[in-house]
Order: sequence, then C-alpha cells, then structure tokens
Amino acid sequence: MDSTAPSISISEDGEYAAQLNGKDLIVHLNPASSEFKEVDIVKAKESTSRFFKFSRPPPVTSTDKRGSGDDGTDRRMLCASDTRIQVWQLRTLQQCAEIENIESGATHIDFGGDQNEVIVFHAWNTKLTVFGLDTGRSQVIKTPKSSHPNSFGYRPRTRQLAVLLKPDTSDLLTIHEFRTYELINRAILPTLDAQGLKWSPDGRWIAVWDAASTGTKVLIFTAHGQLFRTYSGPPDSDPVLDLGVKNIEWSPADRTGTSEYLAVAKVDGNVDILKSKTFTCSASLSHIFHIDQYSPSIWRERYTSDGELEYTESSSSSAFSVVEPSSPSRSILTMVFSSDAAFLATVDQTRSSIVWIWALEKIPRLVSALVHEHPVRQVIWHPSAAELLITTSNSAVAAVRYLSPDCEPVIVRVPISSEGGRYDAKWVVSSGSRFWIGTPEEYVVGHLSREGGTRFELSNSLSRAQL
Repeated sequence: MDSTAPSISISEDGEYAAQLNGKDLIVHLNPASSEFKEVDIVKAKESTSRFFKFSRPPPVTSTDKRGSGDDGTDRRMLCASDTRIQVWQLRTLQQCAEIENIESGATHIDFGGDQNEVIVFHAWNTKLTVFGLDTGRSQVIKTPKSSHPNSFGYRPRTRQLAVLLKPDTSDLLTIHEFRTYELINRAILPTLDAQGLKWSPDGRWIAVWDAASTGTKVLIFTAHGQLFRTYSGPPDSDPVLDLGVKNIEWSPADRTGTSEYLAVAKVDGNVDILKSKTFTCSASLSHIFHIDQYSPSIWRERYTSDGELEYTESSSSSAFSVVEPSSPSRSILTMVFSSDAAFLATVDQTRSSIVWIWALEKIPRLVSALVHEHPVRQVIWHPSAAELLITTSNSAVAAVRYLSPDCEPVIVRVPISSEGGRYDAKWVVSSGSRFWIGTPEEYVVGHLSREGGTRFELSNSLSRAQL
C-alpha cells in the first residue's frame, strides 16, 4: 500500500478495515456492524508504508460459536515501510511491537503462523526471516524460491511451514516446525520448475505442481514431507497432447474434517477432479460446450431500456454462440469451491466473461452458466452457504451479481461513485448476509434485501473523500 495514494484495506474475514493517509492510520474496529461504529486513529512513524496487513482470524472448529463475531482480543495489524515494521493490538489499538532496521527491498511482509510472528521475504529471494514478536528472536530460511503466496504456506491448525526453496538447480520442499522453525523434513523435488504448493484444508496433504511445459505433474506429499503419489493425468490421456497444469485448488474440509477433492486446472481448459482417497482422476470437466448434451440453466447479462443490468434466461445455442478457439491452449483463470464442496465455479481464459457452475456430487456435471458483457473479475462463495458473488470489469455500472439455489440470479447496483471497473467483494464471516464491495479508494458494506425487488441495503461506507 502506497501512502501517497490513500487506500482502504479490509481484513480477510471482513470484520476490520483501515485507511492510511500519510502517517495517519484510521482503524475501523466494527465497520460492518449495524450498531455504533468504533473508529480510532494511530500514527505510523513513516509515511512511506508499502505493506498493510491484518492478522488472520483464529481457526474455527466445530465447537466454535462465531455468530456474534470475533471479539478481536488477539487480532493485530501491521504497517511496514522499507525499513520498519509496526504492529498494533486491534481491540485496544495500542502498539505492541516494532521491528527496526529491516533490510530494504522486502518483497513480501505479513503475519506468520499466528499474530505473534511476522514473516519477511527479502530482496532477490536471498532469504526469509520470521520475527517472533513475543520472544524477540528471529529465524532465517535461506533461498526461498519466491515470495508469492503459492510458494509457501502454513498447515491449517498446527501451522507448520511448508516452503519451496531454490538453492541451486533443484527445487526443494522443506517443512518446518511452528515457532522454532526446526527442520522436519527436506525433499528434493523431481520437477523442472515447481510453480507452487498448497496445503489441503484438512492439513493432511501438500500438493506441488510443476511447470506446464513438463505436462501434467502434481506431487502429493504427506504433512511430514514424504512423497505419497504423483498425478500425471487421466489414464487415457495422450502425453503428446498434454499441455500441463495451470493451477490447483483443494476443496474445503467437509463435516468429517476431510478435504475430499483436489481440482487440477489444465492449460487445455479442462479441470481434472481428483478424489483425495486415491488421487486418481474421477472426472474431467470440459469448458467446450456441446449443444446436444444435457442442457444446464444459462443466464445472460443484458442492459435494460433504462440502462440497468439484469440476467435473462437464454438458450444454450445463443449463449454459447462464440466460435470455439482453434488454439488448444485455453487455461483456467478462476476455480473456486463452495463451502460444502458441492459446487465448483470456474472461469475459462478464452471466454473470460462466463462463470461455469459445476455440481460435483455423484456424477459431476455443468448445472449453470452465467454469461456477462465484460470479463469476470472475481468469483467468491459465501463461507458457509451455497451463495455466490460475482464482479466484472464493467466500468460503466457499479454492480454485484448474486446467485443462490433458492432464487434466480440477480444483478444489483451498489452505491459506489468511483466506477472504474475494479470492484472486489468480500463476505463478512460473522454475518450471514453482509459483504463488502468496492475499490481501493471506496468500499461499501451491506446486504441484499428482497423486499419490493432486490436491492443493496447500505450499512456503512468508507472512501478516500472522507480522509
């Protein structure tokens, strides 16, 4: 975040917000509440802040009661310049730690395994440093491959760190103990150029995928770094035509605590669905629409006579009248599971204005497609319900698109004046229906009301103009 352009940051769970204007840090402690809004201001020591982060909420267990929201007792935020990191306790809004004289040129700064750690990736990927805020100690891991979030990750709940390293010509995967960062295991990867790793939400597996030029190669490791299986594509696939892997995504942990699916997005536009029991392909989802197949519900965005946007049900032939691309390279831009893993939403690169909705229970199939006037920017599922928000790069109308099994999809205008086509949305986890939508300069939070037609009910707004 550049302090010369005041911006707004929303916490991962939507519970907190902050605005940075020069050295003034304006913190909104309950911005999504329908009651009294608590706002406070603290001073950063420098006006050249590059990173602003909220600590992540504690993991939710089956016995947690989060309906009233997190009380924020242990939540923190950090503000970092090129040489200094300041950390504040959120609920009391007091500075609780400061790290001075860090090496300039850091490429990534965030909280580590919990709110008592800060992780810093240094310039040129020479090393990463984990600072213990409660101990005053630091741990160093040399030659991380990248500071991109796909190159490292903390195990859910127990928070061991898995990280890709590149000390020489070989890729390494190392697993480190939480807090002490002692080495648990080290594996030399049989990869040409490992692209990333992801922990399964149940914490049982680590998946690493190789560069697309090597064909399909996904390595499955146990939580302790032992290679369990290598996925190379469906049994009937032709290696000559294999264009490799673009990305992967795990399904959320289900009621039994198991992440049932691993979705492998291919460069050819297909998505292989792997069951985590065997890590073999149970289905392959194709983004080439065949008119003679089972017909899903198709909704097409259009402008009304008064300039508003709406969805209308469309025939398959008219909605997918776009000529299929001749190039075999298609790729998947977006791939997101619903909270119960019953649905998967995808966006294909060649037709980036379409959101495809797949049902995964029993025999996976396409159940719906939403066709838009502009490329899709974001697709997010509700954290606990089968409800979907979509934003597009439409620069003329600030709107959010909403889909749920209980009703037809709708497009609702939101009260944002900065209509730049860069709208992002974020659900408020503690609320059943509230969500944020906006740009780095302006955000609003509210919910959709269906009384007398669907409309956005505003709860609060934050903007650069308020500073």
